[in-house]
Amino acid sequence: MSGYSLHQNLIFILKVILYFTGLVLSFRSFIPFKKIIFYYSFYAISGFLTGLFFLFGGISLAILSSLVCYPIAPKQTEYKNETIKIYDRFQGFMARCCSYEVVGPKLYFFEKHLGYINLEKSIDADKDEFSFKNNTIIYKYEKYELNKDGQVVTVKNTTEILNFEKKYYR
Repeated sequence: MSGYSLHQNLIFILKVILYFTGLVLSFRSFIPFKKIIFYYSFYAISGFLTGLFFLFGGISLAILSSLVCYPIAPKQTEYKNETIKIYDRFQGFMARCCSYEVVGPKLYFFEKHLGYINLEKSIDADKDEFSFKNNTIIYKYEKYELNKDGQVVTVKNTTEILNFEKKYYR
């Protein structure tokens, strides 16, 4: 495995094209009826469920539409600068907070996977800074402390050196 992949925006565009191609093929194989319609019906059913969710709302339709739309959902960019991009890492519905994937842009169409990091808080793109040096991430952020009354009293500029998660291969 090389660690290189296509740019996430390009992957999302290709997934949307694939989805709409499946949707068109679903309607084209309906008349005359062919057995392949059972495969293509995923595209029509997922579009129908998502439309119902936006029309009526509700938690059960939200769960169903998120399950069927997960394959085409784009990654959310949490932080971006010239040397790295940090994406929110989806690990499931009951996963812990603040796990991120770090990639380095290469050329225009490719990205190199650098690793995964875990933080204790969510990234604030306006206040936090990340830089990539010597295979580690340098993370600069503001740390707040509370007094006995629960009011913010001090702000500390903090710098941490984050190592990437270890990869375990079978």
